Amino acid sequence: MEILNYYIDYIQKKLAEIDLNKEPQTLYEPIRYGIECGGKRFRPALILFLCDMYGGNIDDAVPPALGIELFHNFTLYHDDIMDKAQMRRGRETVVAKYGLNKALLAGDTLFAIAYNMVNKTKEKYLVRILDEFTNTATKVCEGQQLDMDFEKKIDVSISDYEKMIYLKTAVLIASSMKIGALIGNCPIADEMMIYDLGIHLGLAFQLQDDYFDCFADENIFGKKIGGDILDAKKTFLYITAYQDMEDEKDKQDFYNLYSDKNINSDDKINKVIDIYKKLNIDKKTKEQINYHIMKAQNNIDLLSLDKEKKSLLTKVIDVIANRSK
Repeated sequence: MEILNYYIDYIQKKLAEIDLNKEPQTLYEPIRYGIECGGKRFRPALILFLCDMYGGNIDDAVPPALGIELFHNFTLYHDDIMDKAQMRRGRETVVAKYGLNKALLAGDTLFAIAYNMVNKTKEKYLVRILDEFTNTATKVCEGQQLDMDFEKKIDVSISDYEKMIYLKTAVLIASSMKIGALIGNCPIADEMMIYDLGIHLGLAFQLQDDYFDCFADENIFGKKIGGDILDAKKTFLYITAYQDMEDEKDKQDFYNLYSDKNINSDDKINKVIDIYKKLNIDKKTKEQINYHIMKAQNNIDLLSLDKEKKSLLTKVIDVIANRSK
């Protein structure tokens, strides 16, 4: 994320200035722990970056950028609760370290802090930014519910899946980019193109996560490989493999294996990944990632930015597209 490092460092500094050393410590310690676990911080960095690209004052974009980052952390707390996840970013999750009740309350409090931060946006932009934030927060929760619903379904379509990750992941990235551009006073004609660019970037980002869950280096990825398999998540890899099987018995056997929570964890992961390899699912996932990256890059050409700024935005997309974790 080298090209975004200036904005990431800036947002890190502003995050550190938020006073979370409050009472009761039993509430705020899990919040601090979760935030201090790190993360890419590229969503708030994109807000500052887009604001800067359109000639705005990045300090005007700091409150919503902090709000978006804190909201994103809130979603991770609750994701980990629902998934019973033990590790994130190479450390214990908030729920694993502090227990269910503290993790729930910490997440709820963090959402309130995030909303309060967004509410500090300059009055000139406040109504539009609050509307964008609340609509996006609702969509993210809708996406999370669809993700859970899919766990009980045998046959989830690719279009169903893309709708889910559109809501759960892509809209937050798209909204971040749009908010930054709005505060930078971008032309109205650019708003939807920026948002659409962010949607495709977000879809590619989630597909990368699906891919990394099976084919990444655990030491780089920061969590155990195969977590989605153990949780029977209906990822792009699972759906594509299921749909590519022509024999109904093969489909049923694959579904039974994927749904089995009594089988040895390592055996299950290895068997599923072997099936993915035989069906070239790794290659097909990369092709889908590249498709969305291409669509994102095509939108850049339509923006009113000058050639140099378009080149910078293209580099940012490339950096996110070629991440290793």
